[in-house]
Amino acid sequence: MNRKFLSIFFVLLTIGYSYAGLMLKQFDREIVDIVEDVSPAVVTIFTIREVKVPNPFRDLPFGEFFGFPPDRDFTQRVEGLGSGFIVKVDEKKKLVYIITNNHVIENATNIQVKFKNKKVLDAKVIGKDKLSDIAIIAVPFKKGIENYAKKHILKFGNSDKLKQGNLVIAIGNPLGLDGTVTMGIISALDRSIEGHPGEGFIQTDAAINPGNSGGPLVNIDGEVVGINTAIIAGAQGLGFAVPANQAKWVMEHILKYGKVKRGKIGVIIQPLTPDLAEHFNVEHGVVVSKVIKGGPADKAGIKPGDVIVAVNGNPVEDPNDVQKYVMRTEPGKYVTLTIIRDGKKLNIKVKTVPWEEEIDVSNLRDLEIKYGIIVRDITPEIRQRYGLPKIPHGVLVIDVKPGSPADEAGLRTGDIIISVNKKPIKTAEEFWKEIQKAKAQGKKSVLLYVQRGYTSIWTTLPIIK
Repeated sequence: MNRKFLSIFFVLLTIGYSYAGLMLKQFDREIVDIVEDVSPAVVTIFTIREVKVPNPFRDLPFGEFFGFPPDRDFTQRVEGLGSGFIVKVDEKKKLVYIITNNHVIENATNIQVKFKNKKVLDAKVIGKDKLSDIAIIAVPFKKGIENYAKKHILKFGNSDKLKQGNLVIAIGNPLGLDGTVTMGIISALDRSIEGHPGEGFIQTDAAINPGNSGGPLVNIDGEVVGINTAIIAGAQGLGFAVPANQAKWVMEHILKYGKVKRGKIGVIIQPLTPDLAEHFNVEHGVVVSKVIKGGPADKAGIKPGDVIVAVNGNPVEDPNDVQKYVMRTEPGKYVTLTIIRDGKKLNIKVKTVPWEEEIDVSNLRDLEIKYGIIVRDITPEIRQRYGLPKIPHGVLVIDVKPGSPADEAGLRTGDIIISVNKKPIKTAEEFWKEIQKAKAQGKKSVLLYVQRGYTSIWTTLPIIK
């Protein structure tokens, strides 16, 4: 190698290092700019819940005589923490809307939002969706927060365009550490999580910890591509986020209807294994294993053994794909299923019906406080203790709070509630599910049939919104 060539080589090497350094500095500046633009929109959400705790007097001899009721639950106030971000300012309703996770605010009796400018305001729940783990809360126009919020509304990006390897930034309040920023890549897309059918989650290795829930996952353009929602305990580099397109769809439904309207068609489907694919002579799709008699799919002519290869023209690879397209179709509208039956391709339109989420009564204490009544299953021990008459079913009222809705309905301690809206009730859980079902249906009250001593009465209990 001659001296001239060597000199040129070192000059080029120096230029290369200088260029790389400039590029690195530019990248660093852009990340800082993104964080500075996005962070003011991220909020801290504080919650208070009342949770059940074991009754320490349950097995205390003569506890009831000394005023320690063995059948009454005890509650404890528990503080929670999460994240969220500003998505809309409603001038007409004078509300600032914030998106977060359902699990952040679920069963909370008190919610407060702290903004980046240190303002703290009480919030109310506008709507929530357990399946997607999305909730919308709002704070009123106070302390000039509307002017601050207008400047810091985050923009949603198109999560359908995400690719594995894309850079993303997570911003939130892990473990109460305000405004924490972590960076990583999109590890995978369309991940299924148990208990969330039809919801394909984003997987990322950007560090997500307790308290990050509800915060934004943004791309290098500063657009929200996901809402951080979950981690796997004991794992590292495994975080999950609700895709922005899904979160936006849920938010639009909540703001329009107060809830999410999903559809179903009445089929049970299973994955297409390689063996089944060979048997049915298809390359992709899902197999219909059962058709619910009298349901939409049955009426449209879908049969067990049909292989669904596309929904509304979108190819499907697994059951989650079918669930996603069908559930995102509002009840009363049609989906077109492309199926393979005996080697022939058919397009069949199916009209969706409402998909009803399992009614949640996981926190009975909240309902008991709201209605001012405590009911319990009638076990042999309860029957013997209170000398109850032998009846085929019902739940025992063990406490009614004075001035509560239950008190105003005329219910008394010792009553046995036989039925709700003429449906026989066997357990306390069934009782509360019927109350919640009536609320979901928009009813103003429920009809109760009550056994009181050796007489029976009818009464109505108002539904509390």
